[in-house]
Amino acid sequence: MVNEVLDAARGEALKALDRAAPYGPDIDVREYLGLRVREPAKLEIGRVEGVGIDLRRARRTAMYMQVDDRVVESLSRLSGVEVTTVEDFIGNYPDIARELLWRLIKPGQDKYTAIAALKGVGGYYVRVKRGVKVSEPIQTCLFMASEGLQAPHNLVILEEGAEATIVTGCTIMPEVFGLHAGITEFYVMEGAKLSYVMIHAWNRGTHVRPRSAALLEDRASMVMYYMNLSRVKTLQTYPKVILKGNGSKVYASSIVLGRGGSVVDVGTEAVMVGDAASELVSRFVVKDRSRAWARARVSGVRGRGHIECKGLILSSKAALYSVPELGGTGRDVMLTHEASIGRIAEEEIAYLVSKGFSREEAEELIVRGFMNVEVRGLTGRMESYVKNVVRLMSRAAM
Repeated sequence: MVNEVLDAARGEALKALDRAAPYGPDIDVREYLGLRVREPAKLEIGRVEGVGIDLRRARRTAMYMQVDDRVVESLSRLSGVEVTTVEDFIGNYPDIARELLWRLIKPGQDKYTAIAALKGVGGYYVRVKRGVKVSEPIQTCLFMASEGLQAPHNLVILEEGAEATIVTGCTIMPEVFGLHAGITEFYVMEGAKLSYVMIHAWNRGTHVRPRSAALLEDRASMVMYYMNLSRVKTLQTYPKVILKGNGSKVYASSIVLGRGGSVVDVGTEAVMVGDAASELVSRFVVKDRSRAWARARVSGVRGRGHIECKGLILSSKAALYSVPELGGTGRDVMLTHEASIGRIAEEEIAYLVSKGFSREEAEELIVRGFMNVEVRGLTGRMESYVKNVVRLMSRAAM
């Protein structure tokens, strides 16, 4: 049954191995088709904890961990919450798998979805049942410990009235080179509320191409945070949220730091089909020789949408481009945006220095204030963690 579900996707993917993505730097994925035999993977706990994963707490609640292609942990001790591998999900729920897998993201979308369909292994299935409200975060971790491809296919389902927070931490060993091309599809049903935090910490030899899409039904809401903590060779992602239902809402916040020679292209798209509300917020800081594109798009026939995109350039050789897009049809939609790119103002530094701060302290305070965004949909440990990550990123930017 697993093969039956996946064969159609693989057939479509074969036609797309040379299909470049419309955004971001292009790479040749064919070199990752012939995967080398991997040595036993090693796990560095400090790097896992650095992307927000609390292993002790996770093993008492619900978690999924994958190292390279090997599933290390897949469990749930929370009532009404299922966490397992996507392969087990297909075997246990073949009819649902045929309906939902590769529905929001097509295997032939580009070469990165294609290689995931052809060579991807693993991925998590998370299901929160009708009316269940989960107070503890569900934690998932994708760790690359050896060279090659990691391309899991993840599926998240929140049934009617369910509420949950999912934290996904993705990281890699410092000396490893590879391509990460994870696929994630979200289904947030009527009245459900999902908070999703994705934290990335890669290295200067990694190409990263996540592909994500979400479908929101009536009165469903989704809060999304994306944070890139470290240098990466190339990164391109453009999650799409389809607000199908009336009263559905999305708030998406991206906080991205470009360093070294990184090439980064990150955005979020919201498509309002029903009478919905969308708010897309981003903060980009670039330094050294890095280049970044900050994208955001809101479109619809009804509802309200707003884009706020702000960028800060900290070196003369860095470059940042802001690309906000609005698209409305009919009289029942209101869409707005504000975008700005600038540098640290000398008068702000001078003012803080006059108050007793050193220049370095003044610059860090300004960057921290710039990167700060409203934290919604998170409480307790996760709210504190996101705020602390922003502080760490502001220090790393200096």
